[in-house]
Amino acid sequence: MTTDLHSLLAPYVLDALDPDERNRFEAHLEHCPDCSAELGGLQETATRLGEAQSQEPPAALRERLLSAIGSVPQDRPIVTSLSARTGLRRRLPQLVAAAALVLAAAGGGGYLVERDRVQDREQRIDAITSVLGAADAATSAQDFPNGGTVRLVTSKKRDAAVVVARDLPALADGKVYQVWLIKSAKAESQGTFSRSGEMIMKDLASADQLAVTVEPSGGSDKPTTAPVLDVPV
Repeated sequence: MTTDLHSLLAPYVLDALDPDERNRFEAHLEHCPDCSAELGGLQETATRLGEAQSQEPPAALRERLLSAIGSVPQDRPIVTSLSARTGLRRRLPQLVAAAALVLAAAGGGGYLVERDRVQDREQRIDAITSVLGAADAATSAQDFPNGGTVRLVTSKKRDAAVVVARDLPALADGKVYQVWLIKSAKAESQGTFSRSGEMIMKDLASADQLAVTVEPSGGSDKPTTAPVLDVPV
């Protein structure tokens, strides 16, 4: 299984790939039974969500977001790549065993790394499936004025959300997009990305808003610029 192409599974289900990525992933599907199996489950639960319409966030929510930025001490963020926010769970032992046969020749340490990657990847797919399959799953989307889309699928029942960002405007060197959850006038970092990425967010019960700001590489402790995007949660 190709890790890079496997990571396109969730954006593919959410119709968030560009034509070249879609073609590459569909070609990969023909030779990857694991991706095909995961895709079937994700598509079944995602079908009823339909296509989301872009919407302007309510003015009151945006005002609350802007007033929250810089007004209250912020929690120190745990900054990670969107594509790397995963947990640990073993769900494909046969794939782990196959990886072990290949990596054993290169050294035992390599097997442990690949095993953890497989477990991490499967945890992320399970979390995405859980959100998409929730009875109360709701989808919204926001388009950037200069291109690119951020799509959000939320489930209050699961207390989680899936975020997929695709082809956002390129930033200057040394800058990244940073994602925040706004909870009671406090901004909590959810991760950073350059132009495209995906992530799982949890503990949404007290969240009012998802926001994206432009920050220095590595992320910031709290938002330092006005949001370029904000979406009600």
